[in-house]
Amino acid sequence: MKLLNLNSLQGRLSVLLGALLLAVSGVYVLLLAQSTDQYLAEELQRNNRSLAASVAQVLQIDSATNEIPQATLQRTFGAAMAINPSIKLYLVGLDGQILTSSAAPNEVKSARVAMPPVRAFLAGRQPLPIFGTDPRHPAVARPFSVVPLVTRTGRLHCYLYITLGGGPAPDAATSWRQSYIVGGLLRMLALAGAATLVLGVLLISLLTKNLHRLSAAVRRLHAGDYAARVEGIQPGDELAELAEAFNGMAARTEESVAALRRNDELRRELVANISHDLRTPLASIEGYTETILLRQHLLTEPERQSYLHTILKNTQSLKRLVSELFELSKLEARQTVPRPEPFSVTELVQDVLLKLEPEARARTIALEAHWPTAVPFACADIGLIERVLQNLLDNALRYTPAGGRVLVTVAAPDAQQRLTLLVTDTGRGIAPQDLPHVFDRFYRSDQVRDKTQDGLGLGLAIARRIVHLHGSELTVHSREGEGTCFAFSLPVYGG
Repeated sequence: MKLLNLNSLQGRLSVLLGALLLAVSGVYVLLLAQSTDQYLAEELQRNNRSLAASVAQVLQIDSATNEIPQATLQRTFGAAMAINPSIKLYLVGLDGQILTSSAAPNEVKSARVAMPPVRAFLAGRQPLPIFGTDPRHPAVARPFSVVPLVTRTGRLHCYLYITLGGGPAPDAATSWRQSYIVGGLLRMLALAGAATLVLGVLLISLLTKNLHRLSAAVRRLHAGDYAARVEGIQPGDELAELAEAFNGMAARTEESVAALRRNDELRRELVANISHDLRTPLASIEGYTETILLRQHLLTEPERQSYLHTILKNTQSLKRLVSELFELSKLEARQTVPRPEPFSVTELVQDVLLKLEPEARARTIALEAHWPTAVPFACADIGLIERVLQNLLDNALRYTPAGGRVLVTVAAPDAQQRLTLLVTDTGRGIAPQDLPHVFDRFYRSDQVRDKTQDGLGLGLAIARRIVHLHGSELTVHSREGEGTCFAFSLPVYGG
C-alpha cells in the first residue's frame, strides 16, 4: 500500500481532516461531560425533591418555645444520614443564617445559605437542576432539597435545607455511573470518528486522484506530448471545468504546433522552389551571356538579338519573383497600409482588361466584363485593388485553355452596401483536396501551382492579404472540368 505523503495535497487534507475531527471530538467530550453532570444533578434533585418534606414530617416545633427540641433534631438527622450518608441537613433561618447542622462544626465553612435558589426551588417554576450553597464547600454549588417549617399557628419559622451528594458512597456510585455512560459514549465517538476519518481519507483520495490525472497530463504536455488530454473526470465540478479548459488549451497547442510544423515544411519547400525557380533563369542568363562573350565575333546579329531577348526575359522573370516575395513579406508584416479613396470600379476593371487583352488574344481566350447600368463608387486603395484584379486575371488566363472564357462581374450593392466582384473562368478547375490550400502562402501542387508556369504562384496569397486589409474575404468556388470563380467585396463610397 502506498504510504501517504504528508507534503502532498492529499496528505495535507488528510491531516487537516484528522485535526478537525480531534477538535470536534474534544468539544463533544467537553459538552458531553457537562451535559452528563447536568443530567445526573437533575436526576438526583428530582428523585430527592421531596426528601426534605419527608424528613420534616417527624420534626415538631414546640408550641411553648417555638423551637425544635435538640434531641429530636439529633435523632432525626442521625436517622436520615444513616439511610443516605451523602446528604447533610441544615436548619436555615429566614435570612439564610444556618441555625443547626448535621455536619461537624469544623466542617461548616459558610454560616449562610443563599436564599434566591431556595425561593426558586420552592416556587417550582424554574427547571431542574437548581444549585444551591454547600456550607461545607462554599465554592461548589450542589443540588439540594428544601422545605419550610411552620409553627402550629401557621407562621413560617425556618427552612429544612438538605444538600444532595458529597458523601463517599454515593459519590463512588455516581462516578461509576457517570464513567459507564461517558465510556459508552466515548467508545461510540471513537468508532464514529475512525469511520469518518477513513471515509474522509478515501473521499480525499478520490478527489485528489483527478488532480493527479490533471498534473500528469500537464507534465506530459510539458515534456512535448501535445496529444496529452485529461480523461476520466466526470463533469459537474470545478475540477471538470479545469480539465475541460486544459483539454481545450492542449488541443489549440497541438493545432498550433502542427501548423508551425506544416509552415516549416512549407518554408523548406518554398526554399527549394525558390532555388529551382531562381536557378533556371540564372543558369539561362549565365549561359547566354557566356555565349555572347565567347562567340561575339562568330554570332550573327539576329542570333545576338535573340540571345539578348532571352536574357531580358529571364531577368524580368527574376524581377517578378523577387517583387512578389517582397510584396508578400510586406503584407505579412502589415507594413502596407491601405489608403482608401473613392473610385469607379467599372473603370478600374476596364483598365485592367485593356492591359491583359493582348495576352488573352495571344492565348485565344475571350476576356469579358459585365456590370449593372449604374454602379456606385467604391472606397478602397485603388492601387492595391488593381493588383488583386490583375493577379486573379493572370491566374485565370494561366489555367484557362485556348478557346476558353474569363469573365469579370461587378454585382449591384447588397444590403450591407458592398460591391461584389467576381472573376470566373472556364478552366480545368481545382481538385477538392487542393481547394482548402489554394490561398496558402507556400502551398504548391501540380494543379494549383503548375510548375511549368512562370513564378512561385504567390499571386493568390498576395490577393487574399490585400482583400483582408480592406475588411473582406477572398473566396473561391471551383469544380473540376467546369472552372473556378474568385469573389470579394468592397464598401460603397458613402454607404
